[in-house]
Amino acid sequence: MTRFHRFQWIAAAWACGTVCAGADVYYVEEVVNSGLGASRRGARKTINKVYIKGKEQKVESIIEAGKETMRTLRKQGQSLDTSTILKLDDGIVYNIDRVDHTFRQQKLPAAKPVAARPAPAPSAPEISFRIKELPDTTRIAGISCRRVAAEMRASYYKPGTRKVRQENRYLYQAWIGRDFPGYGEIRRFQELHLRTTSYPPLIRGSLDQLKGVVDDYEDLAAEIDNSQVLDGFVLGSVLKVYTRGAGGKEKQIFQLSRKVKSFSYDALPDSLFEMDKTLRQVKN
Repeated sequence: MTRFHRFQWIAAAWACGTVCAGADVYYVEEVVNSGLGASRRGARKTINKVYIKGKEQKVESIIEAGKETMRTLRKQGQSLDTSTILKLDDGIVYNIDRVDHTFRQQKLPAAKPVAARPAPAPSAPEISFRIKELPDTTRIAGISCRRVAAEMRASYYKPGTRKVRQENRYLYQAWIGRDFPGYGEIRRFQELHLRTTSYPPLIRGSLDQLKGVVDDYEDLAAEIDNSQVLDGFVLGSVLKVYTRGAGGKEKQIFQLSRKVKSFSYDALPDSLFEMDKTLRQVKN
């Protein structure tokens, strides 16, 4: 489902009165970043606890990593234990550092029109993308999922020739669920988020970790976002990144995996989305 069709879906739902209060959603996911290259630079595991209640969302994240990666993250200003509270009805987001016991409050920016993608630059890679829905199914966190496999190639050519200078290849497998208790609440929140603010979504899956790490992140994310076959809630995924230079052999440089470890569909207390009064506010 494209972003345009998502807007149509939520507009129609509001018009016919199908957007109504249901139970709340809570799930725990594990995201494993293998790190880059043979040295596994930047390897880490992130545990996310995600809470959704109506127009509010909370995500608690804990990063587990080796000493060197932890030092690097701290130097970059990245806390290893954070919490984010998003209040679409109030137009506010709170970013909480649970290590320093501080928080930042930010007004949510207004939603922006969906801009057309700019024409590719002459040096941009040639992109090929293919995707296939496979017949096998499995259950993750008690939810039935179908498997989808996708492959994208980004080929960089020497100027004025068809000789490959570098080629990056991305293999992506996802296990996707639909029509299960809680999916409607997740979907409605995502759609309302798109309509309400341009603040980056907190539940876009694991690909966000690739931003600034792999060369073709924007192309890969756009292809996956635009694929109707991948429409649904991703309960598990594995992304493998390969590269090869001119005349060289292909080698795997990176792997990113994500899996929902538990999922519940029940009422959540309002207090989960309230600010802890013992936290100290830091001005932006």
